[in-house]
Amino acid sequence: MRATAFLERQLASVPPDAAGRSWGIQANLAAGPLPHEQLDLQEYFAAPAGVRQQGHQLAEWAEKKLGFPLEPELFSNMLFVATLGACGDARLEALCRSLLLTFRDSDADGLYHFFRSLKFACDLDCTGVAARACLVTGDLKLQEPAGMARLQRTAHRIYRSAATQDVSAKHNQTHGKQNGTLYRHVFKVYPDDHDVQGAQCDRGLKNNPVVVVNALYPVLLELKLGRRTLDERVALCEYFEGETEPRRGEASVAELLIANVRYVAWHLLSGDYAEGCRYYASPDTFLCFFSELIRDFPELFEPLGVSRRLGRAIEARREVESDDVALNPLTSLNAALRAVAAANVGVDRSFELDLLLRCQGDDGVWNELDSLYTFGTARQIHFRSPLLTTGFALRAFLPRPKEPLAPAAREDWAELIVNALK
Repeated sequence: MRATAFLERQLASVPPDAAGRSWGIQANLAAGPLPHEQLDLQEYFAAPAGVRQQGHQLAEWAEKKLGFPLEPELFSNMLFVATLGACGDARLEALCRSLLLTFRDSDADGLYHFFRSLKFACDLDCTGVAARACLVTGDLKLQEPAGMARLQRTAHRIYRSAATQDVSAKHNQTHGKQNGTLYRHVFKVYPDDHDVQGAQCDRGLKNNPVVVVNALYPVLLELKLGRRTLDERVALCEYFEGETEPRRGEASVAELLIANVRYVAWHLLSGDYAEGCRYYASPDTFLCFFSELIRDFPELFEPLGVSRRLGRAIEARREVESDDVALNPLTSLNAALRAVAAANVGVDRSFELDLLLRCQGDDGVWNELDSLYTFGTARQIHFRSPLLTTGFALRAFLPRPKEPLAPAAREDWAELIVNALK
């Protein structure tokens, strides 16, 4: 397959860093379709220090925004491995096992982070996606005590990140930013509890539907395996800019799960998904990642009717007309994301697959402008990668992935949550 060969060539050509490690996939930064509006981070990190490259102004802009020079990022590798690590194709799974090494041991007490160093806060998006990547590749072995301990540590960190109280958007402006409405007991993007990185990495307190979807994966798996009880109490703690003492609270596992499942389900059922969200401007990203939860935890989501509603959302997205690269349903990335979602919820995906076949380049790659994720306060700057788009496109053409999860320890584990939400 041309696309697989392209990925193998590209990843084999990534030069190692000074320590002999590969940094794997690096997303491009793009402010528009023209060459000078894009910065190829693969080339940027490989070039000698001081060399100015096309799109260098984006690196300067990002440094001012972050407060430190751009570093190799880990998240693109996490996404690629989580998407293709159990796809059933031997060559792609071999690539995933290699890319797993770029982030496998990078966690800080169970929390994963976007950049290679800990200059930026750990977040639950990286944490959830990295955990799923370790699970689907078999690196995290659920039948072994050490593997289960890793899963439980990550789930515990995610539970502790839940917001202690409701805060309106008007009263949730910190760190010079509008952080949006904060919802009680919903997992926050940044744990912000000082345990790992201290106050210097504090970020605004935010909820995000795509982040919550990704964070729910290891949490629901642990519960399905019977390794945590619904009545267990979780101590919550968060630091709000300008307050001398942290906010504290407590909630049961059941209360936290009900709040988070309701939050992501409502993002779909209300139609709010159609405008994208902070960090993920494309609606199709939410549909794709949510469909992975629906596929692997049907006992929770099927009784809620979200599978049918997600199927209708896929069909509605096909009719959208937009010049916005993130909202345009005809980009290769958006088509691939919807095709994966369609396969997961049993919807015909021929519309998306036909589109992908028409858009594939002669070299096997899908490489038109698209938007996978953005800076939170700069939606016009997109992270994109032909390698990631090609990875999602390949997943779209493959059969439904093999089931990576162990059987449920208790078949009724989801009943209480479903009854509370109906």
